[in-house]
Amino acid sequence: MKKVILVCNAGLSSSLMAKEVTKQLQKDGHEIYVEATTISNSENIFKSDEYSMILLSPQIRMYFDEYKKNADEFGKIIAQTPFNAYAPTPMGVKNMENIILENIYKWGYNENFMGLFR
Repeated sequence: MKKVILVCNAGLSSSLMAKEVTKQLQKDGHEIYVEATTISNSENIFKSDEYSMILLSPQIRMYFDEYKKNADEFGKIIAQTPFNAYAPTPMGVKNMENIILENIYKWGYNENFMGLFR
């Protein structure tokens, strides 16, 4: 099973989105689980082998360059979530699912990222 961590400012909206997107991914036959955390609890996600991908919420998009530098150093996939993929509506959930799938499968076959997905 692949795991994605969704990083948000306070964690309320990200917890809801993580739950809804996980349900959608599993409904569509993908063994991908999304968890949520806050920016203040995110320092260890780069070093952890637990997560294959880091997804930043729109509220913390200003930290993307800093997070990308760390993600690259530790071989993690990272992406930003636009506002249209950060609403607990069917369309928002589907948009976030598409971002996750595009990034995971884009890098999943790249030899530099082989072994990321446990």
